[in-house]
Amino acid sequence: IVNAAAPVRLFYEVHRPSGWEPGKERGRCFLCMGFQTEGYTWEPQVQFLNQLGFVCATFDNRGCGRSERPVYRYTTKMLARDAMELLCVELGWKPGEVHALAISMGGMYGLEMLAGLAEGVYSDIAHDSAAFRSAALLVTQTAGWRRGLEGFLPLEFFQSVASAGRPGLTAKAKIYKGMEQVFSREWLRSDSGVRHPKTEVALTNGQLLTRRGAKQHYAKVDEGVDPENGLASYLAQGLAIATHNVAPPRLRLLAQRLDGICPVLVVCAGRDRLVRYAAQRHVAETLGPAVVEVLDLVDSSHGVTDERRDEVNAAVARLLDAAERPGRGRLSSEELVGLRSRL
Repeated sequence: IVNAAAPVRLFYEVHRPSGWEPGKERGRCFLCMGFQTEGYTWEPQVQFLNQLGFVCATFDNRGCGRSERPVYRYTTKMLARDAMELLCVELGWKPGEVHALAISMGGMYGLEMLAGLAEGVYSDIAHDSAAFRSAALLVTQTAGWRRGLEGFLPLEFFQSVASAGRPGLTAKAKIYKGMEQVFSREWLRSDSGVRHPKTEVALTNGQLLTRRGAKQHYAKVDEGVDPENGLASYLAQGLAIATHNVAPPRLRLLAQRLDGICPVLVVCAGRDRLVRYAAQRHVAETLGPAVVEVLDLVDSSHGVTDERRDEVNAAVARLLDAAERPGRGRLSSEELVGLRSRL
């Protein structure tokens, strides 16, 4: 149970490299997931990071998955406090020794975590840390829908919702239409490289995601956990996104305090239907001095951790290398080329 001000029981998992021994890992990563999405969906990154020797912690946000779903308004500051207490109190990890990865809504409260550390908000639990060792912010924004055009949803979101709600669609069609809010249709229909375990038939990416979700659905049923998050949880997290706002003065101060201490990777997706591309670019611009790389996936949809896993994983590896460099400063173009060639 975390967050004394708004108590909630969070479900989390710690993923360790093969042959792991206490204290022998290369480092630790803390991964924050987005709106109504469970921690297990970090699987492509967790497997990659484990191979590099990192221990990873994933969790379900309040109002989602196997975590509790209290029925009241959430805020990104509340979600940030949840995550920080899980990290510092439950896990006992020091933020200054941890690499943070955060996507979408997770990136929104990830910004609150970064700003809060810099401002001393978490001085009661943060083990004297003023920043993470590094931070990756994926397809996220500094302000929510309430802030007008700055945080408003892309037009394509409303088009995809209307398409998924068309009368006459089968249940299967509705599932795939829903997935098209996050992934491109082309990628969903592409060969995943994985075959069905019984029939040996090649599976598309969409089929593979559906099987992954179904496995979790029935596992929760067996555990006595309601597999549906419910409308109240949907609205509670939605309100957190709508009211999210890390104001420009805080961002400017954060950029200054992170520079040379906590290198930042920003990942943007040009065909995102959930977060405006301009808003994603704004994150990189406002954190400019601290940003060591912007991975600009102009032809990608929102679900970059699956759809563009190789590019994202390689960029994260470059970030982790940058965090281990003396001074942790911005990588030169020559250094970036060198790191890319090694990866």
